[in-house]
Amino acid sequence: MGTRASFFIGNPSNTANRDWLGCIAWDGYPSGACKALAGATSPEDFIARVESICRSRDDFCDPAKHSFPFPWRDDLYLTDYTYAFFDGRVQVTCYHSGWRDMTDDMSQAWKDDEADELPGDVPAPEGRGPKGPDSIMIISA
Repeated sequence: MGTRASFFIGNPSNTANRDWLGCIAWDGYPSGACKALAGATSPEDFIARVESICRSRDDFCDPAKHSFPFPWRDDLYLTDYTYAFFDGRVQVTCYHSGWRDMTDDMSQAWKDDEADELPGDVPAPEGRGPKGPDSIMIISA
């Protein structure tokens, strides 16, 4: 099963002021390809780093072409990892665990005994097309 990730400018809980950059369906954990996001210092830098990660991937869901690819459309934070640039820094959450600075040691960021900190009713973003690629549906020729 893939480790899914979504990317935003702005706090994703603020549906009126967030900008969805896309999703990936594989290897979305902080120590994988997404590790490159940690050093971003501005929204523009974060966008460039997301584009660099996603440029050659078959599992990238581009909001200009697709809608949110995963089945949990009524609870955005069911995505394995959500990365966002807001409050002047890159932040990441694992499911509903709450935001952590991406510059922190991600190996100890979330403990199983921590209570959910994020709301369970934040809707997924809408894109400009049909549902995007999901790890369950990727077929390569």
